[in-house]
Amino acid sequence: MPLVKSDIPNLLEAGLKAVFFEEYDRVLSDWERIATVVPSTADTEDYAWLGSAPAMREFKDERLPSGLLEHGYSIKNKTWESSIAVDRAALEDERYGQIKLRIQSLGREARRHQDEMIFTLIKNGFSTTCYDGQSFFDTDHSEGDSGTQSNKGTSALSATSLQSAISAMAKFKDDKGKPIGIIPDLLVVPPDLQWTAMELLNSAYYPDLVSQTGGTGGTQKLAANVLKGRLDLLVSPYLTDSNDWFMLCTKGPVKPIIFQSRVPVEFAALEGNSENGFMRDQYLYGVRARYNVGFGLWQMAYGSQAS
Repeated sequence: MPLVKSDIPNLLEAGLKAVFFEEYDRVLSDWERIATVVPSTADTEDYAWLGSAPAMREFKDERLPSGLLEHGYSIKNKTWESSIAVDRAALEDERYGQIKLRIQSLGREARRHQDEMIFTLIKNGFSTTCYDGQSFFDTDHSEGDSGTQSNKGTSALSATSLQSAISAMAKFKDDKGKPIGIIPDLLVVPPDLQWTAMELLNSAYYPDLVSQTGGTGGTQKLAANVLKGRLDLLVSPYLTDSNDWFMLCTKGPVKPIIFQSRVPVEFAALEGNSENGFMRDQYLYGVRARYNVGFGLWQMAYGSQAS
């Protein structure tokens, strides 16, 4: 049923708000699997607690609480918005359907922006520091008695490089020198690597060429693919370096990325009784939120910056 003039004051804001959140909730986000959502109550949040939990020990005379290592990592919230202006005449001419489409696009954009922030952060992890003061993907992470550890590679995506990355993550240690027990479950690649990744993870045969006498570099694919079903695949258009790939562990309570939420997405309207409605004969609709993203535990991720 078309919108008529008498409907405008009563229907617009409430109706369009429902349209916005229906679209916002309908759009699926990739980032929710790889990021821990942390509620924020201030302009900036400090993450001194990032690091390894103390290992279990036999309870003898008394408990021996382990203090937190001193880390100076913080995330400052940012304010985001997107707005549209609608001529009142368009509403009076019963073009409500066209405006509904614009509001739906606003809801989709609010969700898309979160994906862009998360995966851009991952892409920049080779040069952006995390809680230990090193780049998120680096060759010389060290905490306490962990020794020097690397979650950065330089190899192109292949069966051999994936197996090496899985093995490297499995051997990560905490600040007491104990294995953490990381089991990666997700491979994240740019669009250019999606077909290679699908073959690596889905092929029944070992994807790298092998020779009948053993070793790689041969002309046949004879062995069973031990990677089949080992990892899920996520392809992100925000990863623009066509040769870089990432392996993540997304099962822990603290994931590779932190999504810090200060004010959830809000939909607001300025309609007929507003200054803009009176002076410019326009209605304004917009979305606003406060949040930011940062790195969680580097131990939950491995990145290869292949040349």
